[in-house]
Amino acid sequence: MAVPYESLFKEVQIVINNKMEEFQYFGYDAITKEDLWTYCIEKKWRKKDINELRLHEVVATIFTVTSSELINYAQVKGLKESASQMEIPIEEMKHLFHLKPPNDTEQ
Repeated sequence: MAVPYESLFKEVQIVINNKMEEFQYFGYDAITKEDLWTYCIEKKWRKKDINELRLHEVVATIFTVTSSELINYAQVKGLKESASQMEIPIEEMKHLFHLKPPNDTEQ
C-alpha cells in the first residue's frame, strides 16, 4: 500500500484503527483507512505543512473526523471528477451550483 506520508500514517495506525472501528460500529463498512487518511491530507491539512504537524494535532484531527464529513467529501470529489470527465463548460457548472461571481453584490 502506498499512501502519502507513509511514515506518519504508520505512526498513527492505532488511532486510525480505532476510528475505523467506530465507523464500522455505526455501519460505515465502506470507509477505508486510506479514505480517512486521504481526507485528512486533502481537506483537513491542505493548508498546512504536514511534515511540521505535531503528533497530537494529527491524532486530534483523526479523532474528530465524522462519517458525514467523509461521505460529503467523497460525494463532492466524485461530482467534480465526473464533471471534469463530461467536459461541462464552467459557466454551466456555475449555473448548476448557483455560483455567483465574487464581485456580485446582493440588492
